Amino acid sequence: MQHAPKITTTDILKLTGLALVLVDHYGLFFDPDQTWWRVFGRPAAPIFFFLIGFARTNAIPTSWLVLGAILTGLDVISDGWDASLNILFSFALLRLVLPHVDSFIAHRRLPLPLLALALAALAPLFGNVIEYGLSGWLWALLGVSARLALVGEPGSARTRNIVALICGGFYLFSESLFWHLDFAQIITLALLIGALVATLLAFRRKDLEWTPPAPLAQALNWIGRRSLEIYAASTIAMQVVSLLLDH
Repeated sequence: MQHAPKITTTDILKLTGLALVLVDHYGLFFDPDQTWWRVFGRPAAPIFFFLIGFARTNAIPTSWLVLGAILTGLDVISDGWDASLNILFSFALLRLVLPHVDSFIAHRRLPLPLLALALAALAPLFGNVIEYGLSGWLWALLGVSARLALVGEPGSARTRNIVALICGGFYLFSESLFWHLDFAQIITLALLIGALVATLLAFRRKDLEWTPPAPLAQALNWIGRRSLEIYAASTIAMQVVSLLLDH
């Protein structure tokens, strides 16, 4: 009898993020004039930034750097030298920086919200040098603050909520401005971001009480472990097909 691996809430969150990536990238590569695809795809990247901050590891898989370089190269081919560095490089940088952030904010209440405000203020200066820029790093800070709140340090829950307010508000403002969203799209995005923030604030890493059949459980477990590689592979495939269709 085939053993079914345990499926965690992290696996489900990553699967949700990947589904939203596919929605977002379908609009990006095949229906760029229809902004609604981008609206519904906006929660995808914050999920992965959050999980980077929530985790305690500083390991940087070589696959992130290789796939990030390939994706950046494809962006240069399609968009020229104005293309941003791929999001995988941002994840790698965060893995290097976050341990120092943990050390800096240890047993302090104010630095984390102040750091979030500083990132929001500096974000326009960095532009799109790297995908999602410093607005993505804000979601990683939310992951850090959510992790600290689970430890139960004094004031950590309030700090987490302040960071969530800064993070969600800035993301709504910056994405609405960048994509030139109309009123209906802004309201829809606000609802999506509100639901996302509520989900992330309630997030706990634990095994699901229900274990699916072994084949499905193994597939979900594999997707959870390889989510960023799957993101990269699907993006490469979509971008190559898009480039071929354009020519």
